[in-house]
Amino acid sequence: MTFDVIIFGAGQIAANFDSPSSPDFLTHAHAITSHDCFNLLGFYDIDFPKAKSAAEKWNVGAFNVPISADVAVICTPDSVHLQSIRESLELSPKLIVLEKPISDSLATAEEIESLTKGIPVQVNFTRRFIGEFEELSKQIRNRRSFGQFLGGTGLYGKGFIHNGSHMLDLLRLLVGEIKSVKTISEIFDHVRNDATKTAIIDFENGSQFFMRGLDSRLYTVFELELCFEKGRVKISDGGARIQYEETKPSDKYSGYTNLYLKEEVFPETGRAMFNLYNNVRDFLTGESELLSPLETAFTAAVYS
Repeated sequence: MTFDVIIFGAGQIAANFDSPSSPDFLTHAHAITSHDCFNLLGFYDIDFPKAKSAAEKWNVGAFNVPISADVAVICTPDSVHLQSIRESLELSPKLIVLEKPISDSLATAEEIESLTKGIPVQVNFTRRFIGEFEELSKQIRNRRSFGQFLGGTGLYGKGFIHNGSHMLDLLRLLVGEIKSVKTISEIFDHVRNDATKTAIIDFENGSQFFMRGLDSRLYTVFELELCFEKGRVKISDGGARIQYEETKPSDKYSGYTNLYLKEEVFPETGRAMFNLYNNVRDFLTGESELLSPLETAFTAAVYS
């Protein structure tokens, strides 16, 4: 079974972060065109020369109006996600893939949620499509490996909505539901309506997380440190490195307990996009549920 796909938008994440010969899947176009179950019809963009350039790169069509397809992929700027959703729904797709964040405001995110009732939507929170993070989530929920979550810290940049939503979603996957977010300070390193906040996150289980915003114009960073009763987990390189540390009696000082590196894993972040479409295929064929449905991703929009 093959499903036709149309991509709304022809920018970086849609078409230009990689090429057909790249070893990693960094764009929707690369993942779709490499998958046996999907047929990329092409790109729709109001900037038609941009759509045409992307179409030539991926050897597909370019359109100045949306066309019907089984799957509509929304890769337009955050501020026009709502408009793109409206346009896609007029064509009655079987499923929508939506780039994160859902939108640039809670009000428009709520409208998208209302409009898409009855239409499955997969939101591209990348780390939900990486097996090592799903395994880490299972280990944390089990508690036998790590014990109770005590607290943690994180670093990120480029907007609390735009990139911070990634961290909020990952924290929900690994730690649990968020109770509140208290802003301490903010900088504007992305767009005027999306500050990069430094904030304290309170979880329903009583734990806290300190989320530190850094100026992404200096460098890009995304990392977390999660402390548990029996050890610590460090996530760095945007998720490409996970370090597991365990508690042991100090080998130097009697009566002290220290953290020692137990294991280091390197998740295949370059396959996350391809895995997203594996999950979409399995959902459309009735084999599994979506890993990042709109109803799950919406919580990140509430606190972003």
